[in-house]
Amino acid sequence: MPSTSRGNDIVAKHSTDLEALRARLRRMSVVFAVELRLKIICELFMREMSPTRFFEEFGGGSVSRVTRNFERLADAGWLEYLRKEGPGGRRRGGVEHFYRATELAYFDAEMWALLPYSIRVDFSWNSFKQIAARLRTAIEAGWVEPQSKGDLTSRSVRLDGIGWTNVIEAIRAHFDFIFEEKEAATLRLASSGEDAIRASIVHIAFEPSAGAGAAAPHLVEGREEPVVSLPVRLSKVLADELCMRIVHEANSRDISAIQFYAEVGGDTVAAIRRRFKKLARASLLTEVEARTGGKRRGATEKFYRATGPAIFATRRGPWTNLPAAVDGSATWRRFEDLSAQIKAAMKDGIFDAREDSCLAWSLLQLDRQGWEAVLADLDALRQFVREEQERAAARTAQSGEEAVEMVVALAAFKSPKEAEREP
Repeated sequence: MPSTSRGNDIVAKHSTDLEALRARLRRMSVVFAVELRLKIICELFMREMSPTRFFEEFGGGSVSRVTRNFERLADAGWLEYLRKEGPGGRRRGGVEHFYRATELAYFDAEMWALLPYSIRVDFSWNSFKQIAARLRTAIEAGWVEPQSKGDLTSRSVRLDGIGWTNVIEAIRAHFDFIFEEKEAATLRLASSGEDAIRASIVHIAFEPSAGAGAAAPHLVEGREEPVVSLPVRLSKVLADELCMRIVHEANSRDISAIQFYAEVGGDTVAAIRRRFKKLARASLLTEVEARTGGKRRGATEKFYRATGPAIFATRRGPWTNLPAAVDGSATWRRFEDLSAQIKAAMKDGIFDAREDSCLAWSLLQLDRQGWEAVLADLDALRQFVREEQERAAARTAQSGEEAVEMVVALAAFKSPKEAEREP
């Protein structure tokens, strides 16, 4: 048994680690607070840019608005200032300041585990819609090569616990590899003058629905897509630990502001009520019941539940009004089959019930050598998954362990630059 001091050290370290994770989530809220900032981080992770050049290419309201967001991201450590150019040339009397993103804004495994289930599934659905939109655009532009190493594959495999872990670790290793290759490609492009390739890489691994539902929280499904984007809505939660706690509680039960204050505290009743209302406006909570009478006397106590994504609100989005080039594509038909599996798993509370599931879309800038290396490693990953299923079958034959099904979907396709400019 550890000594008391050692036990205190462990508790202190856990508290320190937890606070560090919360600080990273608060830092993420800076990027999510303005939708334009996500675009800035994504583009500047691939190449250096000035606010002026970003505005010329992508818009953003005005040069001054883009500049303010560049500076806010730099203050929070998301952008690194590189140099200035000018005056003179195309700038005449002006000066351009160039920046580069220090990292991408994504949730690593530790931060992901800290998020409430409803937020995880909402974020996964939002990410999947982005994959759908970009795959549709790429197919329509003729940038998807059918039956190539990068073409979308979706495979169901049966694994034991060891096999599941091994496949997830292999996917994470490939995720790390593509960004290492991106860095190497950046150096090569700087000296070669070769045209860069914009590449979308997709990694998805999840447990499909068996039709019986899962022991995941019961969520109120959204009736329609909120007008405000998910990252902007989430920024309010990530920046406020009490908001995060409220959503956590509302995942497991109907809860009111008064009840939360009595059990958790953390502020005044009025401040907790304001948070509940803010989360409801952000479509992260839904009012499910209003109670009167008893100790409430003439007052009304409103109860809320965590809101899930509007998975089946299909009046608009990447799946609607398909052009013939997309609708007749074998790649898109496979993607629609995958979409049906993901929707069913999300509806039944399975998709994000496991913290080690995976859904990632990455946009990279590569040279030809880097593109070929990513494709070769992706093909090797597919082979590893097939072989791991065989190894898992041999292990379960000896151990008697019940196998678990996993759907693994992988793709790498050239991605046209989005034509629309930020408003």
